[in-house]
Amino acid sequence: MTRIHRLLFTAALLLLAASAFAEQLDVNTILARQKAGASADALLAAVNDPANTLAIKADDVTLLRSGGVPETVIAAIQQRIANQSAAAPAPATAQVAPDDARLMDVVRIAKSGISESLIAEQIKQSGVSYKLSMNDLLYLKQNSVQDSVISALLATKEQAAKKAAAGPEETAFNELLLVHGWGPLRRERPGRLLLKGETFSWIDGTDPKENFEFQTQGLEKVWYTCQSQTAGEVCYQINFQIVKGPRYSFADVSRATGSNATVKAVMETLRKNFPRAPFGASDH
Repeated sequence: MTRIHRLLFTAALLLLAASAFAEQLDVNTILARQKAGASADALLAAVNDPANTLAIKADDVTLLRSGGVPETVIAAIQQRIANQSAAAPAPATAQVAPDDARLMDVVRIAKSGISESLIAEQIKQSGVSYKLSMNDLLYLKQNSVQDSVISALLATKEQAAKKAAAGPEETAFNELLLVHGWGPLRRERPGRLLLKGETFSWIDGTDPKENFEFQTQGLEKVWYTCQSQTAGEVCYQINFQIVKGPRYSFADVSRATGSNATVKAVMETLRKNFPRAPFGASDH
């Protein structure tokens, strides 16, 4: 037998000897030794021997104490239980998916290196509302999203509630003329249009009795009336045809000077808020 073989053989014998003397200590083993007359020192040696495994829970201490096991042995057992608990790895928390899939974009942006203050500010200005569930919060924390960003997300719910309580915003279009008739019979009344939600309100500049409303949902057609000028074509009037109803036309007060800012603002707001409205071709 070579020297290497002898060393391996000796190591194997030592391992077998160690395993032969190692044992698992449980409540029954300790109580059996106690009844057999084992001394406190002998029990302590068995408990403190690192080769032995301890299969005793903290709840078992009452049984050991009632069985007459010395307090010094019980203290050693409790200490070893505490050491085992401290050494045990914490259970891994399973990765979760958010209930709100939009939070995946928030995590992606948070991991991109953009500062948390900029992300939080963008969330505030976006006008998008989030209603975070406990699952959403866990997902954000697992992905190291900062508390300031999570707070900004939570605040959007309150902002949305306030906005809903206040009702739809109102947009005013001033310096308009309500046009009645055409050609020599054309008459114009000054006033302004208000858009709130899906309702247009005409506020007459001289007689409140001339006020009226119409709904965007009831529109058959929306279109410009334009004319050619030196600087090019200017659309100075916007027209609304109501389904099976009247036609309303509003001209820009400053059309004579080539300005059509108010009429354009009405049309641009309509295209933005109601992209599926029945927009038609301009007439001249």
